Amino acid sequence: MHGEDRGVILTDAARFSVDDTDALVTASFACPYCLRTPSTAVFNYEEPNGSAVLCRCDECHANWVIAVNVGQAMRLAIAPPEGLELEAA
Repeated sequence: MHGEDRGVILTDAARFSVDDTDALVTASFACPYCLRTPSTAVFNYEEPNGSAVLCRCDECHANWVIAVNVGQAMRLAIAPPEGLELEAA
């Protein structure tokens, strides 16, 4: 599958607390295939009841979705972690 997009989009739940360190928050979004930080992470800042972050790894050509709850969404909007570049949807 070198160079081709993977056909399946995986969905997972974020596993961090609102008061976790930036490193732990960033690790919650790691690529499920190679564990790299996502090349892109698109987040809808306007969703009030939790949201999802659409992630992509350019190295693996993988796409995945991480569901976040209300507290996690607020943490990402107010204090995004260093090392994770969030793009607005």
